[in-house]
Amino acid sequence: MIGHRRCFSFFRVPMLSVLAGSLLLAGCATSTPTFNESNPDAADAYAQLGVAYLERDNLPRALNALDRALELDARHPEALQAIALVYQQQGERELANRHFQQALNVSPSFTRGRNNYAAFLYQQGRYPEACEQLEIASEDAQYASRAQLFTNLGQCYLATDEFDKARDRLQRAQSIDPRNTRGYLMLAELEVSQGRYDQAWEPLQSYLQLAGPDPAALEMAVDIALARGDTATADEYQRLLAP
Repeated sequence: MIGHRRCFSFFRVPMLSVLAGSLLLAGCATSTPTFNESNPDAADAYAQLGVAYLERDNLPRALNALDRALELDARHPEALQAIALVYQQQGERELANRHFQQALNVSPSFTRGRNNYAAFLYQQGRYPEACEQLEIASEDAQYASRAQLFTNLGQCYLATDEFDKARDRLQRAQSIDPRNTRGYLMLAELEVSQGRYDQAWEPLQSYLQLAGPDPAALEMAVDIALARGDTATADEYQRLLAP
């Protein structure tokens, strides 16, 4: 049996979504703008500003803006989960965990926040908890990145060695979005790790067709072809690997 088993890199989805047309930020800004705080939308504006700063890795200004948002609305889910992401980047695990939980307690249907919380849990090695959060998130049939979410869930089950569940979630991701390249590659890797080379071939071919050849995928193709006794195909992929 060929021991072709890679480490699965942790899933990434767009970390945050800034509402279109929310704010225009000048790169040379020296302080957080002041909004009309009597406006009922002021908390939203500060939360969006904090998200924008976070996406630019300006954590001090992000924290300042998000603190303002929470001063105006202590139950603002976007601000709570965004500040959790700030704390996560700063290595403040307990604060990050607390704010993620607060955001989800306020808004249990906040799927993007739940996915980000799952990412946090996964990075802490808390795999069963991460899988649990992703299972809840996967119930949101209207979530725009649902295929990516199922791919994340498949990866999460790989981390707990629950291979049947991982396979099921990865296949579900492909049924939702047949152009989900990462899901095809992970499914192929899973089948190879289980010695199921015939089952690995089709998803790997789909990956290569959509994403184009890359060294890791081509090496896997060589291994699978050899395991299937197809030396001609193995040689063909080996030539593609040659410099």
